[in-house]
Amino acid sequence: MNRLKLTDKFKAINSALFVVIGIVIIVRSATMAAGLHIWLPLLVGISFIAFGIYRIRFVLNYLRGRQ
Repeated sequence: MNRLKLTDKFKAINSALFVVIGIVIIVRSATMAAGLHIWLPLLVGISFIAFGIYRIRFVLNYLRGRQ
């Protein structure tokens, strides 16, 4: 059985943190006053979530291939 390397663990944790940070950014931007300036934090939050999900899928596919 192959054990996870330190880099694999780091990538998995980092990917999960991207999703969490994206959610925090969106929640904090939702509490701001409405206006044009709200679009940038929402876009950044959505981008963080999308990138985190992409990385999680990449890590899971990599781990499935190792088994």
